[in-house]
Amino acid sequence: MKSNTRCREAIDESLSAVRFNARDMRSVLSAVREQEAPQQVTVRARGHRRLDFVFSMALVAMVAIPVCLFALNAQKVKTTPVTVAPGTVTAAPSQAPSVPTAAPTAAPLATMQPEPAGMLSEAEAIAAARACFEAECDTSVFSFDEYTVSLSETTEEDGSPSLCVLMESIYDNGCAFTVVLDAQSSDVLRFSTPRLATVPAYLNGESAEVQAWYDKLGPYAFTWSQENQAEFSRRYEGAALRTARSGELSAADAQSAALSAAGDTFAQLGETGTHYAYPTLYAERASADGVARYVVRCYAQPVTQTLPSPCVLVTLRAGDGTVESVQLVEDEAQAAQPALNAEE
Repeated sequence: MKSNTRCREAIDESLSAVRFNARDMRSVLSAVREQEAPQQVTVRARGHRRLDFVFSMALVAMVAIPVCLFALNAQKVKTTPVTVAPGTVTAAPSQAPSVPTAAPTAAPLATMQPEPAGMLSEAEAIAAARACFEAECDTSVFSFDEYTVSLSETTEEDGSPSLCVLMESIYDNGCAFTVVLDAQSSDVLRFSTPRLATVPAYLNGESAEVQAWYDKLGPYAFTWSQENQAEFSRRYEGAALRTARSGELSAADAQSAALSAAGDTFAQLGETGTHYAYPTLYAERASADGVARYVVRCYAQPVTQTLPSPCVLVTLRAGDGTVESVQLVEDEAQAAQPALNAEE
């Protein structure tokens, strides 16, 4: 069993505080000699020994009391033994025990911090960008809800803060619109070309989304229903095609008028019998004069996975059915894509 060094230090400290002079030493030696000599029964001798005994006891008390006090104090700081339940894993002796502290307060997230005083909130910036879009762009093609919106902080050349709102079409067509706002006043500083927000730069035939239309409806868009043609064109061609309106020729009317106009051409080619017509209605925006027109492709055989030849291309006004042109087209590629370039 190891000695208690703390008790030893306490005793040494207590003894170091005790002072013995020559008189104390003589008293102690005298008391020792008298205990060894034959005891005398005189009253004076008993009284003298009684005083020496009292002095000795007082001396012992002077030493013992401080020692006991220091021992008790040292006992208080001893580690209280703890009983550990069987199977409990205890920390290694070299590891300091964890001290319970108050739970730290988590720092607020960056997104939870309030906007600086005078700065636009995200909702305010988007609302300002939407107002700009609806004022500058053709909302008959795409509505604001057909775009994804992202917001970023920018800085102008003069160091003033600004916000850039980017709108991108949800369709895989590349259409986008950008608005840069003053970060404090919501004033529109600049915006991108409005036409590019609704008219794709080109038809991306490699897009999986575009290709899905052809996989479902057929390899030639002019053979689709008028509704499918119009919706496909709205998403990927800037709404160059549309459906017939009240007072205009329907798709069936356009077929009949085109076949009648192409009859003489087929007769000259010796193509008698049943002919097949596939109408496409081009919107006003697709022509320079702003007139909606039908372009009808007429064949002597039905269109399947390959294009028959020749093709008689008939153009007529959607409003009154006036036939404007009848063309014999022997180039299959030209017959499949007369489209906007022929009208522009």
